[in-house]
Amino acid sequence: EFDVAFAPNYSTNTITLKPEFFAEVNDASKVTLTLHFWSGTTVTYFVTKSGSTVTGTTT
Repeated sequence: EFDVAFAPNYSTNTITLKPEFFAEVNDASKVTLTLHFWSGTTVTYFVTKSGSTVTGTTT
């Protein structure tokens, strides 16, 4: 949900995944996100949560 689970920051070109998003992610699971932008560009991003550590990559 926009501005609850994630929030874009247009001035820094970043997207923040909030604690509400990670509350729904099982520990040690890999989540695949496909981000769709107004330009038509899509980016696939992989997020892994392990305890309180979160890592992300595009590959």
